[in-house]
Amino acid sequence: MTAVDLIWKTIADLKSPKILIRLFIPFVMGLVLVSFLGYGLFGLLLTSSFVTDSAVVQDMNQWQLEAESTIGAIPLIGGLLLWFLGLVFTVIAGLIGVILGSYLVLLFAMIITGFMTDSLVKAVHDLHYPYTDYQGHGSLAGMLWKMTLFGLGMVLLLLLTLPLLFIPLVNLVWFWAIGFIFFRYALVLDVGQVILPEPLFKQLSPFTRWTPTLALAGLFSLSLFPMISFFVPIFGVIALAHYYFDQLSLSTVSKQETML
Repeated sequence: MTAVDLIWKTIADLKSPKILIRLFIPFVMGLVLVSFLGYGLFGLLLTSSFVTDSAVVQDMNQWQLEAESTIGAIPLIGGLLLWFLGLVFTVIAGLIGVILGSYLVLLFAMIITGFMTDSLVKAVHDLHYPYTDYQGHGSLAGMLWKMTLFGLGMVLLLLLTLPLLFIPLVNLVWFWAIGFIFFRYALVLDVGQVILPEPLFKQLSPFTRWTPTLALAGLFSLSLFPMISFFVPIFGVIALAHYYFDQLSLSTVSKQETML
């Protein structure tokens, strides 16, 4: 099974009523949460005196004024350079704003989808793998603890690589990579614990399992579009469910052949 096969199976499942009705639950709930909590709190944070009066923001504003004064003083081309740099900064800031907004939507959608993973997995199982038994492993508390630690690690990594955010194009790629790494880890852990026994999960969870990694990367890229971000975690759960049930079936057949 290739990454393209996984994506195609995921898309094909959207015509199933069992999947379709679950697809719009994160959309409706996430839309409400993002509208009233997410963007509202984010906007208050950015306009609060805690942010605007902070030493870091004040230093950045002072540096910007000095840089503009220095560049503007260059004969003939100073004004042109200021216009060009302003345009570049506006475009980059706009793109980063879109990505951050999309990630905010995606985060809410992932939280909501997490409560639906068992139901989604069962729907995929009943539609395509009714003769494959699954039991899973681990606990909810253990999964949440691992996700929290990993999420904090991603935040720390982002802070340590903060200078990269000021390099055009590199910042966009790095933002995407940080988001995808967490997205993949969370979904693999969530879906894997529902479907796979622990030994098989350890075997199938590494990043170098390129079939699910590439499929999730393709689906995650859709999160660049804010409205589609509501659906991306559902797509990811369906794709991983197909991959894990397929591998679980092969593992079961292999064990039976070995016993014979």
